[in-house]
Amino acid sequence: MANLNKSLSYGTAIYPVHADETSGLVKRCEPILSPEQLRSRYLKGIPMAFPNGDTFTDADLKDKIMLAMNEAELLLNMTINRESFRQKLPMDRSLYNAYIHLRAERGPIISLEKLAIVSSNRQNIFEIPADWIESANFAKRLINVIPLMAAYGSNQLQGSTTSTNAGIAFLTIMGGLGWVPAYWEIEYTAGMSAKEGQVPVPVNELIGVIAAISILSLIAPTNIWTSQSLSQDGVSQSSSGPGPQVYRIRLEELEAKKHEIIKKLKGIFTGKFFIDNI
Repeated sequence: MANLNKSLSYGTAIYPVHADETSGLVKRCEPILSPEQLRSRYLKGIPMAFPNGDTFTDADLKDKIMLAMNEAELLLNMTINRESFRQKLPMDRSLYNAYIHLRAERGPIISLEKLAIVSSNRQNIFEIPADWIESANFAKRLINVIPLMAAYGSNQLQGSTTSTNAGIAFLTIMGGLGWVPAYWEIEYTAGMSAKEGQVPVPVNELIGVIAAISILSLIAPTNIWTSQSLSQDGVSQSSSGPGPQVYRIRLEELEAKKHEIIKKLKGIFTGKFFIDNI
């Protein structure tokens, strides 16, 4: 279990990133998309019925929303709802010299509960004091340790109580190693909104777009007729339509919108450029 006195967070909003206070004039977060909102925002005017009489019920739309949320998480490599994670990261000397530069697998990080050196048999060798941990870049999954100030209280090192000066010396000695796999252990909470049940409006839009694409892709092939004709008593009438391509333009628009939202969200919560070291 984590030994930090409390969960460490930067104290600003997850979205907009680093917002300390917003005007409230524009809605930034809202409840997860409902079936009614899915119809109103993305499927207005679309017949929700099949030739055989089947229709999309609210339960069907909720299922599509659930699937769209999971697909959105895969596309973004981010967590929408608040989730707790425990992860081990290697000790890289070059990253260690860059103030123990760690990147969590999932993000954005809402709070950090623990950062420690943990052995393979689950023994807590040394836990980084909370006062050393820099939380300003949690939104981009980054964790840094800046041991420039004394941490209050004492730390546990191999089961014995030591002073913070001993902790600094310990970290300095460990910096002489080149690379150690599964060295650091972090426990953290990640999600795109710190408030349960609330998600950023752009994330809701991405969920709606993905769900709408799935629904339109199911409905379009049932429109199989490209032409029809009617003749009676020497009077005839014919008409033609797009057939299965009836929603082609709309699907192309939604696909373009999906990729644009994904690109923007990744730019906000991760980095456009990834830099590694040798």
